[in-house]
Amino acid sequence: MKEQKSLLNLTILYSIGNFSSKIISFILIFFTTFYLSKEDVGAYDLILITLSLLSPFVTFQLTDAALRWLLGDDSIRIKKEVFSTISVILVLSHFVLYFIMYCYNYYYPIKYFNLLFLLVLCQSIYLFFLQFIRGLGKNGLYVWAGVIYTLIYVLFAIFVLMVLNYKIEGLLYSNILAGFFVSIFLFAVGRLYSFFNLKYARVDFGKTLLRYSTPLIPNSLSWWAISSSNRYIILMYLGTAANGIFAIAYKLPTILLMIVNVFYLAWQEKAITSYDREDRDEYFSKVLKDYIRVLFSISILIVAANKLALSFMVSKDFFDAWQYTPLLLLSIIFSSIAGFYGTGYLGAKKTKGAFTSSIFGGITTVGLSFMLISRFGLFGASVAVVIGYIVLLLIRFSHIRTLLKIIFPIRLFITLLIVFVAVSVLNYGNNYSLYLNLVLAFCFVFYINRKQLLSLNQFLAK
Repeated sequence: MKEQKSLLNLTILYSIGNFSSKIISFILIFFTTFYLSKEDVGAYDLILITLSLLSPFVTFQLTDAALRWLLGDDSIRIKKEVFSTISVILVLSHFVLYFIMYCYNYYYPIKYFNLLFLLVLCQSIYLFFLQFIRGLGKNGLYVWAGVIYTLIYVLFAIFVLMVLNYKIEGLLYSNILAGFFVSIFLFAVGRLYSFFNLKYARVDFGKTLLRYSTPLIPNSLSWWAISSSNRYIILMYLGTAANGIFAIAYKLPTILLMIVNVFYLAWQEKAITSYDREDRDEYFSKVLKDYIRVLFSISILIVAANKLALSFMVSKDFFDAWQYTPLLLLSIIFSSIAGFYGTGYLGAKKTKGAFTSSIFGGITTVGLSFMLISRFGLFGASVAVVIGYIVLLLIRFSHIRTLLKIIFPIRLFITLLIVFVAVSVLNYGNNYSLYLNLVLAFCFVFYINRKQLLSLNQFLAK
C-alpha cells in the first residue's frame, strides 16, 4: 500500500506539470492547421522527426545514465562527477556536430542551417538539466520547468504565426527560445552551477557512463524507426501534404501518449528503486494489470470521440485524419506496454537487451512501410507502426522473463481489445451512431473501472 501510494503521488505530481503544459501545446497543434498548409505541417513535422534522429548521436543517451546514477547514489561527489563529466562530453559532441553540419552545408546547403543547430543544442542542454533536476529529487522544479517551457513556446509561436506571419521558421525560433530560457532558469534556480567542476570530469567515469548509455542509442533509434521513420516513406510515395495529415492523425493519440509519459516518469523511478525488492514480481504484475486497464479505457474514450472532436478542432483539409487515429492509438498501447517491460532493463543495468528488441521492431516497421504505403497509403503506414510495436513487445515479453516473472493479464487484454475494435468500427456510422458510441464507451469504461474508482476515492481520502 505504501509503495502504491508513493507511485500514485509521483504520478499525480508529474501529471500536474505535464498535463498543464501538454494541453497548451496540444491546442497549438490544431491552431496551426488554420495558419499552415498541409505541406507546411508535414515539413515541420519532418524537421522535428529528423532532430529526434540526431539527438541520440549527440547526447549519447547520457541523460538516462545521469538519472540512473543519481537515483542509485545520493553522495555530493557522484552528483558533481555526473554533472561535470556529462557537461564536458556534451560540449565536445556539439562541437563535432557543428563541424559535420558545416561541412555538409558547404556542399549541400541546409535550409534553416543555423536554426537547426541551435535547436539541437538548446534541446540537448534543456533535457540534460531537466533529467539532472529530476535525479536530484526536485520534482516540483522539474514540473514547473515543463510548464514554463510550454508557455514560452506556445505564446511566442502564436505571436509569430498571427502577427509576424512567420511559418516554419517562426516555430523553430519559438522552440529555441523556450529551450534557452528554461535552461538558464534550471541552471540558476536549481543551483546546477554548484555541481560543475572540471576536476570532477573524469575520463574513466565518462567511459563507465558511456558503457551504460551507448547501448541505448540504437534502442532509441529503433524506437524512432518504429514511430517516425515511415514519415520519410510517406513523403517518398505520397508527398508532404499526406505527411501533414498523418501528423495530425497522431495528435488525438497524443492524449494517451501524454498520460503514458506522465506515468512512465513516475514508474521509471519506482521500477529502478524497487528492482531488488523481494515482492518485486508481484508488485510489477499488479501495476501492469492496472496499467493495461487504464491504457484501453482512455483509448476507447478517445476513439469514441475521435470523429466528432476533429470536426471541431481542425480545418476541413485535415479532417480525413480521423480514419487513422484508431490504429495509431493501438500502436501507442503496444508501445506503452513494451516501455513498461523496458524498465526492467534499466533496473537490472542490462541495457543491451533493450537494443535487441527495439532493433527488430524498427526493421519490421521500415520493411512493412515500404511494402504497404505504396499500396494502401496512410492505412498502410498505420498498420506498419502497429505491427512494429507488436514485434517489439513480443521480443521484450520473451526476454524480460529472464529478469522478471511478470504475469501478463491475457484475458483482460483480449476483452479490452475486442471492445476497442468494436468502438472503432462504429465510428463509420452516421452522426446519431457517433453520439451513441460515445455514451456506450463512457458506460463501459466506468463499469470496468468501478472498483478502482471506488478504491481510489477511499485511498485519497486517507
